Amino acid sequence: MRRLLTMAMAVGLLAGPAHAEWQPKGPIKLWIGFGAGGGTDTQGRALAEELEKLKGWRIIPENKAGGGGTVMAAQLKNAPADGQTVGFAINTTFDFSTLKNDNLSIDDFTFITTTAGSQMAVLARADSGWKSLEDMVAAAKGGTKIVWANWGSQVQAGAEIVAKHFGIDVNHLRGKGGKSAINALVARDANVGWGGGVQRGLVAAGELVILASAEDAPLVQAPGGKTLKGYGIDLSLGFQFLLAGPKGMSTEARDTIAKAIAEVLSNPDSKTAKFVSKQYPPGPVVLAGDELTARLKKNYAANKRLLEMVAK
Repeated sequence: MRRLLTMAMAVGLLAGPAHAEWQPKGPIKLWIGFGAGGGTDTQGRALAEELEKLKGWRIIPENKAGGGGTVMAAQLKNAPADGQTVGFAINTTFDFSTLKNDNLSIDDFTFITTTAGSQMAVLARADSGWKSLEDMVAAAKGGTKIVWANWGSQVQAGAEIVAKHFGIDVNHLRGKGGKSAINALVARDANVGWGGGVQRGLVAAGELVILASAEDAPLVQAPGGKTLKGYGIDLSLGFQFLLAGPKGMSTEARDTIAKAIAEVLSNPDSKTAKFVSKQYPPGPVVLAGDELTARLKKNYAANKRLLEMVAK
């Protein structure tokens, strides 16, 4: 159903109302809000290459890592709103990190389109013997020290909410980027961690196990597993990869770029679409323009409530 919805969105973009075809007057700078080699970087560079082939635009990817994408976002908000500087990050860069932030606001940006969604999981090493959150909780109450690997304030807050729900204590290990949590589990620096999709290979190999889904539905690799909401925890930490520009970007530029990206992602032979389908199954997620902006504003309100829950 998710793939059908995604493809319908893509077709809707491709067949949407005609605007004057916007064209960049020079190279498009694609600022990637995370470091080289991760899922955001790999997607961004593949997308840049395929957009160049499709549209003839020159696109220059550049990594601007740090602060969960906020280093990039702080520069993006001050860039010219001509469509020739866009940023690639995840939605929490804009709908969580802007909370209580004197330098950034969700209203500083023009939101273009999403490309993919996460497979957000609570993970443990397979050799822990844990199969579910109940097993982790039982171990914690039996004296096992829980060290939870994360990469940002939102997921750390999520871990605190899970711990409070079950009446256990957790220690937090903060890394940089989603892969850091996986590395911490493999290195035995942590015994629980969040994974947004990069865990796929290690779960398939039997080295990591999914204890619960932090999405609104069970995960592709654990279709019979529970969600956090199934445990009575009103929490969903799934995220989307998205492109944004500075505030004031024209509708024509926004929609032309979104339409081109939808065309790339709807092509089954696309390198970008193949990467997304493999790493973030079941496949591309396309939500664009005003609908995307409304979704992010809704997320912003939910994240505000999340912080209030942690503060109680």
